[in-house]
Amino acid sequence: MILMLSALPIQASDTPVIKFEDRIEEYNLKNGLKVILIEDKRSSNVVSSIWYKVGSSYEKDGITGISHLLEHMMFKATSTTKNGEFSEEIKKVGGTENAFTSRDFTGYYQKVNSKYLSMCLKYESDRMTNLIFKDTDLKSEREVVKEERRLRTEDRPISVIFEKINLQILGMQKYGIPIIGTMNDLEKISTQDLELWYKKYYRPSNAILIIAGNFNEKTIRNEIDAFFGEIQNPQNNILEKNNFLKSTPSFKDISIKEKLPNPLLVISYIKPNFESSSKKDAYALDILLEIMDGGFSSRFTHNIIDKKLALNTFISHDLYSKEQSIFSIGGTPRKNVLLDDIQKSLISEFKSIAMNGLDNQELNDTKSRIIARNIFKFDSVFNQVMAIGGLETKGLSWRLLDQYVDDIDKINESDIKMAAKRFILDNKAQISTIYPQ
Repeated sequence: MILMLSALPIQASDTPVIKFEDRIEEYNLKNGLKVILIEDKRSSNVVSSIWYKVGSSYEKDGITGISHLLEHMMFKATSTTKNGEFSEEIKKVGGTENAFTSRDFTGYYQKVNSKYLSMCLKYESDRMTNLIFKDTDLKSEREVVKEERRLRTEDRPISVIFEKINLQILGMQKYGIPIIGTMNDLEKISTQDLELWYKKYYRPSNAILIIAGNFNEKTIRNEIDAFFGEIQNPQNNILEKNNFLKSTPSFKDISIKEKLPNPLLVISYIKPNFESSSKKDAYALDILLEIMDGGFSSRFTHNIIDKKLALNTFISHDLYSKEQSIFSIGGTPRKNVLLDDIQKSLISEFKSIAMNGLDNQELNDTKSRIIARNIFKFDSVFNQVMAIGGLETKGLSWRLLDQYVDDIDKINESDIKMAAKRFILDNKAQISTIYPQ
């Protein structure tokens, strides 16, 4: 089946897509908590998750990293539980759990057999309101997060360059803020800061509960109401926006030396948020970037890697960004190939499409890859939860997922040519290079 889908062009009209609208129930509790139930009876397991609409883009200079640090603190004691009790109970029943912080949201999830779903809801509702903030807990978790920053950013040259790019172009605001925060801010954040952040954003009216898998809808609705229905929002039910310092984008070249075996080139551009562009423009760029770097049949592979100019190429792109964001292209040259040559080669591929259009069947083949990947991705219940939560917390509807195949199928060659011109050739570029020390 996989080989057939990979080999033959897939059109939206003949794609066996299971629509979310056939399996989703959504509603709001009186306190504003949004609930999304996704039915999937293929196993006896469920994924229970809670998503808070707060992440690094809500922060400001002085408290960067506070959303992620609070994520760590959420596994500590509440007024009714001890440190790590929730995690211990999940392990006892053979489940798994974790949490994540992004620019737009902070989320917590558990994967368990459906008979333990009620337990997950009990513990999750408890830590929504009853978390205890202790200096001793903060001290230990601060060191954990600082070590994460050292390992994931400061000791990784590629992460270093991308942090510099975001700060230079976007500034210390919204998507320019490092998700893990700066080391200086992590040192200064107090338990009082964390408690204020918790009380401001961890409230029913700012949260989405998403459950996917095999459950009895009537039973689960009753349990959700029992565990979450009585939780009250703070008196001030309006979330005030942070006041950010205005930042002027800088496209000045960045050049650094790091412990890398080979040089690296990164070309970065500003992209408007998803809602500021038409869906056609956003999806045309998505397809264009897939044409360029979407695997073994991509243009970058055929015309740059296979021709021995680069060891590798890459594209970094967030389709559904809530705020203005950065997307980047780049690569690592082979020995005796200059970074300037890689830059010219990458840009020439976009010029070729803008001037000459696409090769025979190139658009259909690319759409086939995108659509097939989209179908197989949702074989996983967890991926269903992640996709829906990622959209809903950004103020976008999960219905975009049901419309995706049809929207992709509507993009034509002219749209792709215009995307190459608008987003690359006529867009201001920022050039960053890393050279080996």
